[in-house]
Amino acid sequence: MKKTEYRKGTFYWKSLVLVLAITCLPALLIGIGVYNLGAGPIVRELNEAHQVQLNQSIQRVDEYLSQLELFSAQLAFNPEFDESLSGMNFAEQFQKTRDLYRSLALMKDGNPLVFDVALYLDNTDKLISDHWGVRTIGGGDEAGSFRDLLGGERKIVWIDALPKVGFGETTYPGVVTKLYASGSDRPFGAFLIYLHQGALDQLVRRLAAGDGTAFLMDRDGRVVASDDAGGGGLRDAAIRRIMPVNTFKDTFVYDWNGRSYSVSFGQLSRLGNDWVYVSATPLSSITAPVHAMSRMIVAVSAFGLALALLLSWYASGRLYHPIRRLVGLFPFAKETGADRLNEIAFIERQWKRHLDESVVLQERLRRSLPSLREGFLLQFLQGRIMPSSEKEVVEKLRQYDWHIEGKRFAFLVAGLYGKGIPETKFSGRDGQLIDYAATNIMQELCRSEAEYAHAINFQDSTVGVLLALDPSVPAERAKAGLLKLAGDIASAVSGLLKVNVAIAVGKLSESVLELPDMLEETSKTLRLRDPNAKTDILDVDDAMPDIGHPVEFPLELEKEIIGAMRMGLGEEAAAGVRQFAEAVRSKAGTQMHVQQAMLKLLGSAYDAMFRSGVNPGSVYGGKHLYEELMALRHPEDMTRWFAASVIEPFVRSVSAAIDPETRRIVDRVVEQLHGELSTDVSLELYADRFGVSPFKLSRAFKQVTGVNFIDYLTGLRIEKCKELLVTTDMKIADIAETLRYQPSYLIRLFKKSTEMTPGQFREKHSRGVG
Repeated sequence: MKKTEYRKGTFYWKSLVLVLAITCLPALLIGIGVYNLGAGPIVRELNEAHQVQLNQSIQRVDEYLSQLELFSAQLAFNPEFDESLSGMNFAEQFQKTRDLYRSLALMKDGNPLVFDVALYLDNTDKLISDHWGVRTIGGGDEAGSFRDLLGGERKIVWIDALPKVGFGETTYPGVVTKLYASGSDRPFGAFLIYLHQGALDQLVRRLAAGDGTAFLMDRDGRVVASDDAGGGGLRDAAIRRIMPVNTFKDTFVYDWNGRSYSVSFGQLSRLGNDWVYVSATPLSSITAPVHAMSRMIVAVSAFGLALALLLSWYASGRLYHPIRRLVGLFPFAKETGADRLNEIAFIERQWKRHLDESVVLQERLRRSLPSLREGFLLQFLQGRIMPSSEKEVVEKLRQYDWHIEGKRFAFLVAGLYGKGIPETKFSGRDGQLIDYAATNIMQELCRSEAEYAHAINFQDSTVGVLLALDPSVPAERAKAGLLKLAGDIASAVSGLLKVNVAIAVGKLSESVLELPDMLEETSKTLRLRDPNAKTDILDVDDAMPDIGHPVEFPLELEKEIIGAMRMGLGEEAAAGVRQFAEAVRSKAGTQMHVQQAMLKLLGSAYDAMFRSGVNPGSVYGGKHLYEELMALRHPEDMTRWFAASVIEPFVRSVSAAIDPETRRIVDRVVEQLHGELSTDVSLELYADRFGVSPFKLSRAFKQVTGVNFIDYLTGLRIEKCKELLVTTDMKIADIAETLRYQPSYLIRLFKKSTEMTPGQFREKHSRGVG
């Protein structure tokens, strides 16, 4: 082939221009965008880094103040410094004085903020310090200034300028830690902790950066410590800006003297005061690295642009090489004409021709897949194919576009019967049309509920659907979904085709080889349908139990339930029903057995009513309880229904049967109980008082009040105990004696009722009242 036949055509030059645009324009746009738009994010990142550094410095300030607060608290509770110091002769007791000096020196050296620690004793007007020794405070204003330190209720107090004795003109801020004698609320002295002003300023100085400023002030705007690098004018302007603000913490940009500052402030609560820290840093100090970075970005972008031009020229030549080779692969590569100037048009035409042929073949295969899959499934399910392993079946279905590895399988089998005449089968063309329509309806409804679903028309007025389900869904939830799906299918088929429908829901299995047996078992379940029902849903797990499995009926529980109902004890009867259903379910294991047992229990309830002379029709308003119970599937629904629909009406009828005289006696017993809690009362006492037997009174009391006599009396006494705990100062032993209990027994009853001891109850409610 001549070289001119493969001369570079329009595709080469177009691709060269395109590659140049693709490689060069992004580099150019990125460089411009980073230069013009990248400054903002970089500034924000730098500002965030500055905030992180500032927060770390603030944390160090808080830690120093916290250590000082802890140091002050330790002084206040140190047992070595008690009221005996007030009577100490410091001149004669030299050893104790020296030990005191040593303790004060250790205190001073333990915190870098502390300049000196002095002990002030009020009654002797002594001030003891390891540096100045023992000083006697003079009278007048000097003594008054020290005594004023002991005023107020707070034990630890911050003082902007502590009083001194002969310390010169320098003033020191500090902390006063008051000392109290045992059992006294008046301090006998105090520790005066003098702080280094320079150390405080140095501590705050760490909050500032560049030529900004930082300071610490109280909520009234008085500056306690400051870094004056930025000048007092900036500090005063920042105070005026922050003081009206109600927030506890904020960051904002503040313009002052032609410069912009990033101002951050927040609140610290230490040493009994609220402190406000303020840091003002010039934005120019934060954003200084941006300018150097921008210049570097421009240089890198220019270099990238030059490199992109070089690579574009090289890449376009390499991209054209496979195009030349691809043209030679087609049978008409030697054709001439305009196609030689545009290789892509030639390749596109040849490629479309091959794609059209492939699409036609794929469409034919897609249309034939359901028929092929159904033919294979019919042969497999009917036993005409005997695969050697599950892998063989899975692989075969995969060829038919069913990827069922690791899936869970289930069958739905629907039987179609003539409207109003379930035993009549359809025949002829009408039956075939109905079967075909039902198959399509089931296929469409199942497709939305399962990953894979295939409906099979068995040509005998039955339609089966094989479903492949997600195994991660719990079995109970999957089965509930299948039952709901079966109900939807039955309603749709019956409503659209005007036929009676029975659908059997098969068991769940994860083995493909069990499918034939599952289909047979599910199909047999249709024999248990209700012939008169328009739609009937049958669950294989309930409809075909293990007949040979012995089931024990809890007769004793049945007797207890009926006995409780006769006595009007509704709660005990409802609890017994729950135990009854659980006992049957634990031994039988199926819902059908539970339902049968509940039907037997319902019959026993009817029998008890008849024996008691009660008319069930008047109690239950003519309801057909057996039909309502048969409509329930789950044991929990059955027990709730039994309690609400059977027990409660029965108990109300029993309660109404109590004669008015007995009810009046119970009402009088309740009334007298409230007034005789502090006496020795008993059920026998009231039975004798009103001339009835204890058994009759006990049963009537329970029926009227809902609780037995002892529990009712205990509840009243517990409430009385609560009242005495809150409204009086009586001791627990006195309250127990008033309520006729031993103290230990009262505490045990009280804690069982309220989950707290009487003392805890009194403390909690006393705080609430205060």
